[in-house]
Amino acid sequence: MSDSTRITPILAVVSGAGSAGKTTTATTLATMLAEQGQRVLLVDLDPQANATSALGVDPAGAVSYTHL
Repeated sequence: MSDSTRITPILAVVSGAGSAGKTTTATTLATMLAEQGQRVLLVDLDPQANATSALGVDPAGAVSYTHL
């Protein structure tokens, strides 16, 4: 299957509850998929930017969705 016809899976980690492990699950899943050679886009919409920080990116220098 060529790249132009390949179906891209979209995964979402969501829960209404706080402290449910969403950030840990999302960053671990993204890291594991990337280590297997998969292309990964992790979108961190949490104002605290914990997933951003967990991946070693300074949240102060990241683009905020409030600026888009």
